[in-house]
Amino acid sequence: MTVVLVGERNSMVTKQDMVGVYRQTGEEVVDAQGKVIHSDNNRSSQIMYSPDGYIGVVSTPAGRNKTSAPAGRTDLSGATPDELVDATRAVTCYAGRYEVKDGEVHHHVEMALNPNMIGQTMIRRVRFDGPNLTLSARPDAQGQVRRILWRRVEAD
Repeated sequence: MTVVLVGERNSMVTKQDMVGVYRQTGEEVVDAQGKVIHSDNNRSSQIMYSPDGYIGVVSTPAGRNKTSAPAGRTDLSGATPDELVDATRAVTCYAGRYEVKDGEVHHHVEMALNPNMIGQTMIRRVRFDGPNLTLSARPDAQGQVRRILWRRVEAD
């Protein structure tokens, strides 16, 4: 099994390496010494990288409650205000373009559930281990790093 680590002065990853559909297997926060201080795998998430440079992400808490919105709708029209709050709590949903630079992937957000994300660029360090992809934020002021763990979806 080949491990490719990028983002630490190693820019071997290419846009072609990123192309695919991945499902989240977990997330964790690691302290400055490399110790996992938080771990969670209670999400239902998918990230897609297209060959022509587009990205789409949908990430929701697992086990969300259904709303009273009419069946068959793709939006939440008809849900009560409380149901809307509950349905969108802790949801990440955005799309846009991506590029690979200096061993990192840059997500340029063009549309998002959270309007504050629009126009932002999210930069993630990349690590591949076979079909597994780890996207890591840059360290915060305390040296902690949030990592999201993904696994490539194989076509049937």
